[in-house]
Amino acid sequence: MGQYELVRTAHRVCGKNISEESRMIGHSRDTIKKAIQGKPWSNIERAHQPFPVPGPYLTIIDDWLKADKDQSKKQHHTVRRV
Repeated sequence: MGQYELVRTAHRVCGKNISEESRMIGHSRDTIKKAIQGKPWSNIERAHQPFPVPGPYLTIIDDWLKADKDQSKKQHHTVRRV
């Protein structure tokens, strides 16, 4: 949030243009434009993250991990095996 305010202040008070701010801060000009317009530039968290490739296997993997809790550490499934 600090850089966000820095961009807005530099544009409003100091009169710096978008190219100067881009070089100064290290963000793209599109990001600087978004900050000046007041749009947030952070990533928006998704409510649900899709898993298209491992989707059909998630129940099997969950069963393995639940069963591994009862086993000794040497008997757990490795990441490569999963």
